[in-house]
Amino acid sequence: MMTGKGVFVEKESRVRNDPDLIFISQSEIVNYDGYAKLPVERVELYKNLIYPRMVYLKGAFRSHCDVINYLRTGMFWSDSVPQSRREMLSIWNLPGFAGPHIANYLKAYDLNTCVINNFDAQGDLLDEIYRKCDSKPVVAISTTFHLNYSEITRIVKQLRAKHPGILIVLGGAFINGEMAADDPKALIKVMTKLGIDYAVYSFNSEADLKDLLIAHKNKRPLDTVRNLIYRESSDGAIAFKITEKCWNAPLISEVPDHWERLDLPFVNNTIQIRTSSGCPFSCAFCSYPKTAGGHFAMPVAMAEQQLQSILRRPNIKNIIFLDDTFNVPQERFKQLCQMFRKYTFEWFSFLRVQYINEEIVKLMKDSGCRAVYLGVESANDQILRNMNKRVTRADFERGIALLNKYDITMMVAFVIGFPGETRQTISDNKDFIEKNGIQFYTLKEFFYIENTPIHRDREQFGLTGMGNNWQHNTMSSAQASEYKMHMFREIKSVFVDPDTSLWYLAYLYDQGFTMSEIADVQRDINKIMLSQMDGGFSDDDPLFGQLARKLHQRGRHANKLAVIK
Repeated sequence: MMTGKGVFVEKESRVRNDPDLIFISQSEIVNYDGYAKLPVERVELYKNLIYPRMVYLKGAFRSHCDVINYLRTGMFWSDSVPQSRREMLSIWNLPGFAGPHIANYLKAYDLNTCVINNFDAQGDLLDEIYRKCDSKPVVAISTTFHLNYSEITRIVKQLRAKHPGILIVLGGAFINGEMAADDPKALIKVMTKLGIDYAVYSFNSEADLKDLLIAHKNKRPLDTVRNLIYRESSDGAIAFKITEKCWNAPLISEVPDHWERLDLPFVNNTIQIRTSSGCPFSCAFCSYPKTAGGHFAMPVAMAEQQLQSILRRPNIKNIIFLDDTFNVPQERFKQLCQMFRKYTFEWFSFLRVQYINEEIVKLMKDSGCRAVYLGVESANDQILRNMNKRVTRADFERGIALLNKYDITMMVAFVIGFPGETRQTISDNKDFIEKNGIQFYTLKEFFYIENTPIHRDREQFGLTGMGNNWQHNTMSSAQASEYKMHMFREIKSVFVDPDTSLWYLAYLYDQGFTMSEIADVQRDINKIMLSQMDGGFSDDDPLFGQLARKLHQRGRHANKLAVIK
């Protein structure tokens, strides 16, 4: 078993083993301190970065969760110490997938992992555990949610300031992306500057991380560990070596079931897992099917073994399934839902809504489905063809009607500005949301990436630029942002930040909010943002008091000063 301090203890012998790995799963990646320095009187210059993602309160732009924190406790995240942050609302306090997944996998090789779920809420625990270890563990930083090196730099500097000799390994999606073109220069430059020892650059990196830890533990050469960049000193000179690059199939059918043996004190009622990896589709805006290398599904019997192990943990009531195509193929999905009915948990997932029928939706409801994420992307048939979505608006409407019939909450996502988008197709999206009883929706501008199918057809659409700065024959990125703002103003359904989307619903549900309470609270936050978009930045805005009173009435202990307002 694991002690509350994250140190592995064999139940039989009671002999303490230090962890082999401290795994930093995630952190507060949005730099709100940077946004706080932006002058509010010039918000028009950077409004597309702020709205509708943040609220201005007490002299700074805040996350939606942090607004709730202040109205409940009178404290913001940035003003709190780690011990308090563990009790506050932050989307990054939701237990991530990577940490428990890695710990479960490594347990099968007698490698013990201490998971730091949110570095900014558990950094003090990391320091305490590391200091007490006789044999110092390797510290891994997952870069799954990173878009650049700034967050890596921040975390590494904090670690080095307290523990100068700490061994650090980087891994995850950002590091894999940095090596996608087989050019290690940028990564090695950062490793040199920050003194990082190892980088595992594979797409599915569990086995490579395991091999690195075993080699380190047994003092073996590292040149046999695949997909690794490592630092080596010789005669005072530092050099970096790169080992053999090799494709790893995703860890799906070989996942061990040691979940109940893991020490995960940050878990409340919710855990995230996956039963498949990859995607059998090829949407024109998405690079994932190519990088994933195919679609790999766990046998249903094995998925049940995983669930049984997870449900032996105390207090697990909710499971988020991260499968990109959870309900494809349909027969497997039906088997999963039939199996879920044996157990008492609720679940969230991503869903291809065009592949459901009444039998399937009834099974979903009976098996505990609480909410789903629908990547609709567009309600215009021509744009859907441009996207290669292989679906029509009518297909979406049929599936959404069934979800509404069985009272399954949905978060519906739209991409704004895809090649071919016009004022009329934007209007079609707005009309679709309003006419189909969609409870929660989210909007995000098209993001142009080279290794996507649309790049191949760029000349056909006059598509130029890259990333979030582009234009094509019918729209530019700046226009798409304006249309997003216009839709946010006009649509009456509840908008949720696209960077949190389904996880926001699942997290607040985990924290005791009902779906109707989440909708009510978020509706008020959206009203506050609309008021601020029109220049209303006063902390005395009655909308803050209204929201505080609602939180207070629901037993959330809102800040008394806010309630008085």
